Amino acid sequence: MSENEPSNTYAQTFARGLRVITTFDEGSRVLTLTDVADRTGVTRSTARRLLHTLVTLGYAATDGKYFSLTPKILDLGFAYLASSEIWRFAEADIQTLASEVGESSSISVLDGHDIVYVLRVQTQRILRNSLNVGSRVPAHANSMGRIQLAELPERELRHYIETAHLEPFTPWTITDPKRLHEKISRDGQQGWSMVYRELEEGIAGIAVPIRAAGGRVIAAANISLAPVRLKEAGRQEELIQILRETANNIQRHLLEGRA
Repeated sequence: MSENEPSNTYAQTFARGLRVITTFDEGSRVLTLTDVADRTGVTRSTARRLLHTLVTLGYAATDGKYFSLTPKILDLGFAYLASSEIWRFAEADIQTLASEVGESSSISVLDGHDIVYVLRVQTQRILRNSLNVGSRVPAHANSMGRIQLAELPERELRHYIETAHLEPFTPWTITDPKRLHEKISRDGQQGWSMVYRELEEGIAGIAVPIRAAGGRVIAAANISLAPVRLKEAGRQEELIQILRETANNIQRHLLEGRA
């Protein structure tokens, strides 16, 4: 049996249901039965059963033709947050960080080719698109993504770069695989990452890793701000220092909570 081949413990119906849920996104919040069947690769009858199961459980709604997810679907994400100790400990620290520096601050985890925001405190809106808990952003164009990629074993990092869609969000986005690999490696060596105008032209970000016991990186914390403010004398060094202190606090609280 190959590594990716389903075993006898694989629940195909459950997997199809998850595919149906993830079919809905920001550009496709309302879909027909045919849309869902086409996007998930299942038959219309299977799509109908899965969609009506979600409707019955309250995770989706329909007017008879169109289907959409309901706010109850957030329970699935909040279940993850509630089950992971670190976010309970980290929330106060990230609030303090944002208040102290007067800039938006976040924590994310690496998930495949993306990062997923698990905590975010927005002091002012500088992004064109609003980011909230659960938002996904390609890891290659984000400081939190880069610093987490830097902690991957070399083989996994090369696989990421070979398989990720390195989309150029702005003229400054690094999309050359060799150059991206070099930048990520440098970030890992220095212990922090700065991404300047690569995701959006009006934003810069600085991030540091958050480690669990034993040194394994489990997340990253960052500060997002307008690029012009990052050029203020001593500002970059100040933010890196504060970020490191915040990460250390979160790591200490996590250890204390498990003691």
